[in-house]
Order: sequence, then structure tokens, then C-alpha cells
Amino acid sequence: MEKIIQELVNTLTDDQFLEFYEKVKQQAELIKKQKRLNEIDQKFRSQGIKCPKCESYHCVKNGHNSEGKQKYLCKNCRASFGAFRNHFIYWSHLNYEQSNLLIQISLLGQSSKTISRFIKTTLKTAWYNRQKLMKSK
Repeated sequence: MEKIIQELVNTLTDDQFLEFYEKVKQQAELIKKQKRLNEIDQKFRSQGIKCPKCESYHCVKNGHNSEGKQKYLCKNCRASFGAFRNHFIYWSHLNYEQSNLLIQISLLGQSSKTISRFIKTTLKTAWYNRQKLMKSK
């Protein structure tokens, strides 16, 4: 392989060689950049933080929100999000105890009506939160 490349390079004029050299240099830089991005991607995959918008793992910590929860910033699409944005409890108004009861009672296979009595919410709220829980499996 080396001999073939050497023969091809020897047949080039100086201008052609410089143009060839620049293209090879650009390609080498692209390969290095892609290799580095893959290393970064593996690092972030191991942390498990994924952007809800573009599903990239290139995310870094970005301060805290008003409730003291960690925020993240996606390096690809620049979206800012909380760690549990796609978690079923994220948009819920249930407190911690109600959420725990909802999970436990749902795992027992009970109806939304039973859940609403135990967590002291309306039937509609119990049904909606149970649906979100079931979708998040």
C-alpha cells in the first residue's frame, strides 16, 4: 500500500502535491475530531444523561433550578433541561408520598378508583398519573 501511494505522489506536480496534502490534512483532522467526539459520547453515555430534544449524550451540568435540582445543557442542540424531565413524576403535582403510593398500588394491579382513594386525589388525577406510570415502563 505504501509503495502505491509513493508512486502516485511521485507522479504529481508540486501544485497537485500541495493540493493533495491539504486534502489529506483536512481528512486527518476530521477523523481526529470524530474520534474525539466518539470518546466524549462514550463518557456521557456511561453517565446516562440524554437530551430529551435531540437524544444526544453530549450533555454537561448547567447549574440548578429554583428548587435546587440539577440542570443540564446539551452540547449539540444547546437545550437546557432537568435530569428527570422524561420521568413520569416530572410534570406531576403529586408529592413524594403520593407518588410512592401510586407506584405501589399500581404494581398490585388496583384500579384508578382505588388509587384515588389512597392518595387522596380526584379520579381523573389518579387515572392520568397511572397512565403516565404505565407508559414509562
